[in-house]
Amino acid sequence: MSYEFQPRDEDPQPNHQAPEEYLAAQKSSIRKKSWWAVGIGGFVVIAHIGWLLFFAVLGVRPDFSVLFRSIFFILGLFGLIAGIYGLYYARTLTLKSILPSEAAIEFARRSEASTPYFTMILIGSILAVFVAQMSAGLELSIEAAGFVKPKFIGEGQYWRVLTGGALHGGLLHIYFNSQALYGFGSLMEFLSNRAHVAIVFLLAVVCGGLLSFVFMPGGTSVGASGGIMGLIGYMAVYAYRRKEQLPPDFLKTMLINVGFIAAFGIIAYQLVDNFAHIGGFLAGFIYGFFQIPKSLAADPRRTGKITETLGIVAIAIYIAEAVFAIFRITGSA
Repeated sequence: MSYEFQPRDEDPQPNHQAPEEYLAAQKSSIRKKSWWAVGIGGFVVIAHIGWLLFFAVLGVRPDFSVLFRSIFFILGLFGLIAGIYGLYYARTLTLKSILPSEAAIEFARRSEASTPYFTMILIGSILAVFVAQMSAGLELSIEAAGFVKPKFIGEGQYWRVLTGGALHGGLLHIYFNSQALYGFGSLMEFLSNRAHVAIVFLLAVVCGGLLSFVFMPGGTSVGASGGIMGLIGYMAVYAYRRKEQLPPDFLKTMLINVGFIAAFGIIAYQLVDNFAHIGGFLAGFIYGFFQIPKSLAADPRRTGKITETLGIVAIAIYIAEAVFAIFRITGSA
């Protein structure tokens, strides 16, 4: 799940709807999306189980553990769960939980309409690397520039902790990571400052990779999810400290996101690098703990020259490592 937070007009109900009409429209929208999630997710789950039962009828002993090695089954299962929760959420939704306070409206009004430039640069970088991966072959590209941990220390290829965060293992992997990166990155640029997006993302990629190396030194990891978890960790702190200036259900939504990601990692432990997720989340959480001001009078969007410079340096480093990864993949380095 992700959260969209946009500036609101003085009248929090669009088109001057009555509060009850606005609440009914929100419930209807949530129910519609939830039923789609239940239908699609349920179909995928039933199709997988039915396939195994079909082989059982033919005399083949079904191995139900294979379900949790299928990314499609896991996504279907979580779609089903999210849809059921959405129906429950729509039923219990109240005006108090969706209408922002005056402080939240004023906070949104003071923000300038921002374009998430740094987020788009990060996404553009990983997409460029993925194009190179597709041209060279996923397995060859991962061997050339992925976070192959035995080579990290054993052969002194320390750069792999960075390049591994730019590579991905397939179309679904790059799609979901790009979608999550845009959602949380643009939200963070709107509520905070783009410099923090670059700094947190880079720190989280490195910290996630290092923690993964400590606990899983013999494996190979790829993907930007460690960096994305850093953004989520930062926003979790932000949602708690600025809850009076945010929509009523913002903190709840952030906690639900964290919970779903944690549950997904537990169920799909054979497919997900949970230590990279934990390391990235902790990096963003700790950075946010020290950076986000506690005083509501302090504007979290304001930064000093040093932070702005560090943000530019961080985004430049990520672009450079993406270019280096492409050179490695194409055999130019």
